[in-house]
Amino acid sequence: GARHRAPRPAARPSPAISSAPGSSPRSLCRRAWLSDLSGLRDADMGTSSAGVPQGFLSTGLVTGTLIFLILGAIGTFAALTCFAKETPNITKGESRRLGLVVVWNSVFCMWLVWACVYMHQMVPLIAPVHLIQ
Repeated sequence: GARHRAPRPAARPSPAISSAPGSSPRSLCRRAWLSDLSGLRDADMGTSSAGVPQGFLSTGLVTGTLIFLILGAIGTFAALTCFAKETPNITKGESRRLGLVVVWNSVFCMWLVWACVYMHQMVPLIAPVHLIQ
């Protein structure tokens, strides 16, 4: 059996896209893109800082970094007191140094992944499109 597709509703052009005499398709696309972004101001994020670059010192990024530093300190304490043991192959000092390397490499790698994901959400690559019907 053949599949039948429902006809797509005709898109209504927005006022910013209406063709004016002498306008090129490129300028129409540019105006359409800008009109899509014009509604993405303060209403979407609920704050007046939406769209304002916050950089590496944004509140959420600094707070998360401090939490990872605290987790690293807890891991350091645990590595030095609970897991450092002397064996025939390794001294207690070497075990402590190895524990510190493992803890801080782990904390840094987890922080780096978290920071990349967090910053990616701060500046989304695709803006939401709101259709008013």
